[in-house]
Amino acid sequence: MTIAEIIDALTPFTGKFPEEAVRAAIEQREAIAPHLVSALEEVAETPEKFARQDYMLHEFAAYLLAQFRDKRAYRPLTRILAAPGDITFELFGDTITEHLKNILASVYDGDPGPIQQLIEGDEVEEFVRGAGVNAFLVLAHTQQIPTLEVVEYYRSLFGGKLRREERQVWNDLAAAVGDLPAPDLIPDLRRAYEEGLVDPSYAFLEELEQEARTPFEKKPDWRREEESLISDAISEMSRWACFDENAPEEPVEFDEEPDAFTPSESVQDKVSPDYHRSDSIHGALVRRSPKIGRNDPCPCGSGKKYKKCCGANSTA
Repeated sequence: MTIAEIIDALTPFTGKFPEEAVRAAIEQREAIAPHLVSALEEVAETPEKFARQDYMLHEFAAYLLAQFRDKRAYRPLTRILAAPGDITFELFGDTITEHLKNILASVYDGDPGPIQQLIEGDEVEEFVRGAGVNAFLVLAHTQQIPTLEVVEYYRSLFGGKLRREERQVWNDLAAAVGDLPAPDLIPDLRRAYEEGLVDPSYAFLEELEQEARTPFEKKPDWRREEESLISDAISEMSRWACFDENAPEEPVEFDEEPDAFTPSESVQDKVSPDYHRSDSIHGALVRRSPKIGRNDPCPCGSGKKYKKCCGANSTA
């Protein structure tokens, strides 16, 4: 395939994964990378123009450039993600909660400033802010940033760089204390819970404290995979339900029982009634139940840990 043919195949959403085009892009990475960077730069100029269901080039560009470790993608990508309101959610859907942290760490150019601006920006989409917090986990675990520097940055977030009101970014920051782990931040973590900044149904304080005291090398093997760099764009994207002809068109519904899960209206309301790509990719957006631990299997049957599947889509 020519570069033009690859770009043409990756631009529209057709309902089928364009594997031939993605493979051709990987085979011609040196030639196509500038075009993918240009695609991100174009979206960064007017992100609202591309926030529509039928446009996919920016998503393929993000995953491919992450696999290529192309640092040129870092600046335009973070500019896109800084767009206020729901634009980024409409542009990237569940990529934000699934792999955005890995993508950011894969194209990181050595300057943490753009990610920090995402985290600290009150107008930035909440789950983008959380992905920024988690990107620092990946950067630390892939030895791109010293762990102590990440601890000190998290400490500054607890200490005043985040507005002290209950928001999703506080949930992600609290979880990151356990995931890093950062036992020195347990007092800050407790204070955040005492002030009501963290949704207690998102994660148990006692569980996070225990995780924060567990060295990273003693954590489960799945953690290393989740906090690694993007290495196979085909594997990551081809499994999306939106490319599965047998996937149900409507989000999965859960029984409304005391221990069951119900759709998170505050998240679903972000998407217009006729926009279903995010829902179709990973299933219903649901809120965490106090009866389910962060590391328990997700009840949707995906085989993933709850906090990395439906639990990632809870909202403060």
